[in-house]
Amino acid sequence: TGPLKDMNFSVPEGGGVRFIYQFTSEPPAVSFRATGEKDGIIDIVPRTGILFLNGSLDWETKAVHRLQVESLDEKGNTVKGPCAVTIYVEDVNDNPPEFDQMKYTGVVRQNSRPGSKPFMYVHATDRDDPTTLHAQLVYSILHHFPNPYSEMLFQIDNVTGAISPSRIGSYYLDPQKQDTFTLVVTVKDMAGMTTNAFTSSTDVIITVKESLWKAPSVIRVQENSTQAHPVNISQVHSNEQDVIYDIFEKEKLPRLPFSIDQNGVIYVTEPLDREEKDTYNFFVVTKDNKGELVDKPLQIRVVVEDINDNPPVCQKPLTVVEVQENEGGGSNIGTLLATDRDQEDTLNSRLQYKIESQVPDVPASNLFFIQQDTGILQLIGRSLNKRIASNYSLKVLVTDAVFQTICDVQIHVIDINDQIPIFEKSDYHNVTVAEDLPVGTVILEIQATDGDEPGTGSSYIIYQVKEGDPKNTFFIETDSETKRGFVRINKALDFETAPVYNLVINATNPEPLVSGVQYNSSSLTLFKVFVTDVDEPPIFHETIYKEEVSEDIPVNTLVMTVEAYDPEGDTVR
Repeated sequence: TGPLKDMNFSVPEGGGVRFIYQFTSEPPAVSFRATGEKDGIIDIVPRTGILFLNGSLDWETKAVHRLQVESLDEKGNTVKGPCAVTIYVEDVNDNPPEFDQMKYTGVVRQNSRPGSKPFMYVHATDRDDPTTLHAQLVYSILHHFPNPYSEMLFQIDNVTGAISPSRIGSYYLDPQKQDTFTLVVTVKDMAGMTTNAFTSSTDVIITVKESLWKAPSVIRVQENSTQAHPVNISQVHSNEQDVIYDIFEKEKLPRLPFSIDQNGVIYVTEPLDREEKDTYNFFVVTKDNKGELVDKPLQIRVVVEDINDNPPVCQKPLTVVEVQENEGGGSNIGTLLATDRDQEDTLNSRLQYKIESQVPDVPASNLFFIQQDTGILQLIGRSLNKRIASNYSLKVLVTDAVFQTICDVQIHVIDINDQIPIFEKSDYHNVTVAEDLPVGTVILEIQATDGDEPGTGSSYIIYQVKEGDPKNTFFIETDSETKRGFVRINKALDFETAPVYNLVINATNPEPLVSGVQYNSSSLTLFKVFVTDVDEPPIFHETIYKEEVSEDIPVNTLVMTVEAYDPEGDTVR
């Protein structure tokens, strides 16, 4: 209670009939009168001055009621006032939030980035006072149908209602496996902080569509194109809008002959040469306006297709073939080798051979034949006679589908191989070497002689270790002038593994022996190799240890164990 004056009151909405305040009268006032925004709910008892509600206030209908109250005397004349009485209606949480739609639909692309740009929004409103918690709304996903994984495939921004794929959803969403999902999305008022907050829900139907962001199949570009460059060769599309396309090199080339525009169109910027480089690999990336990657990089593979732009090339300026004079008709006497830089195993690089001429052309032509597709030379008819001609020169035409080349072949008629190599010693006794001698070191020189025609395959000597060296620890090199053999170390020696080698060496010719002649013990020699011990450093079991780890591996995680051993059995640390 109190005297009449200007007053403000705050009254919670709802609550029904109740008293607000009682004004006390001051003589000669005997009653009170209230006018203004009473709206049939607010009034005053004239004789007692009690201001009261005869119903419930509603903030959503009217938040402020402005009245004028005055006191009156017996004759109804104003004694005091009118005074301004303002009633502010306080909001209570009496309205649940409501979604704009009963059901929402949206489309998401496979492989969309988690939390990047949402593919859809839901929105709800609350009629309560927006300046209070009563109308502060939070969104969440209540159910997810179907949900084959332990985590949800979608996420929602609890303030804006923006829906996007979750981290696991970005990885697993696949329209081939499941193309439709139903989310039950809820919205709560009171910022979701109390258990008695109002909650509403709606269904969100999401359709998963195939990702636009995928690498094209292998791009094929014909070499030496005469088109005006740049030439459009392919296009990629991001799932996101307003991205910046760029190319990232996988290979560090002096110049990458490709570019991409901001519509994702890939161009080749200059003519390509397959013989220079037949494939290119690079990545296409998308970035936002801050330079951050938007999509996973796509690997692009470009194959340069061949055209016939290279002539055949003789592998040697002069191909020399040796033929024993007793060689029979039809024998293979050698092969002319030619190459073509065009793509292998295509018609562009298919070579064919034909003998154009033979000098001398006596005593009869057609002594030789060359197989059209292999270049193999054969004798025709009878054996050659060295007394008639010891050398023949052939001009061979080599062609592909477009080009042709002449290759020179010289054929030497040589003496038959009827003499075997004979060693000067049948036993070279012992050689002692340290196990740390470098590979390639000569440890012994050996000598054999051959009575056949010098400078021919019948007299050339090939030395080989016949017995005592199963792991090819040694090899023998022949001096073409002196026919002397040099025994060299081919692999590192190891006293612990093999301290002694008992070697048997034979000497043979590259040309086969004539019928009735065979190699015998005169073409063999012996010697022993004693390996002495040298203290060696420890050795790792592997020359390279490799392991892959993820970038978020915890500190102190064991990555790998390396092991080494000492050849002499000493402790390794």
